[in-house]
Amino acid sequence: MKKSLSLLVIGLLVLSANVSAQSSRKGKFGLGIDGVESTNMLATYYVSNQFSTDIIAGFDYYSPGADAPSGQTKVDGVNYRVGLDALYHFNIEKVSPYFGVEALFQSEKQGGFYAQEPDMKNSIAAGLVLGAEYFLNDNFSIGIKERVDANFKLSRDIPKEETDTYINTKTQVTGRFYF
Repeated sequence: MKKSLSLLVIGLLVLSANVSAQSSRKGKFGLGIDGVESTNMLATYYVSNQFSTDIIAGFDYYSPGADAPSGQTKVDGVNYRVGLDALYHFNIEKVSPYFGVEALFQSEKQGGFYAQEPDMKNSIAAGLVLGAEYFLNDNFSIGIKERVDANFKLSRDIPKEETDTYINTKTQVTGRFYF
């Protein structure tokens, strides 16, 4: 009985130490990813205990597998993204909900076979972010975030396209490692 009680007390102490709040996040730097289908790399820095910022970068490459048919050109597809966000964390507990803004510039050339090679297609997405991070320990977190964006697809010459505006939502899974 006494041994069981001692094990229970030790287990509760370990559990309470594991779920307690972090004392400070100010000055922490982390690297991570977000997204599932087309992931971005994140470099996170906590400016204060409740304010963080991310530098966002992503890259996709596509190469068609066959040779181009006669009269057409084989074009490799590329998509790169760079952006910033600013997030306000409501607390520094183990579960840390946040709200913020995010802006992302994207440039894309669609891969395939073309009679006339298309221009890069550029877009700017800016919007609001709502999410939460779950800190498994002081160095690793997983999370989920929802974005509501205004996406401005900028004009280009080949093929001729005007600037279009889209309003969209996106849910992303995140993972970060903090140093």
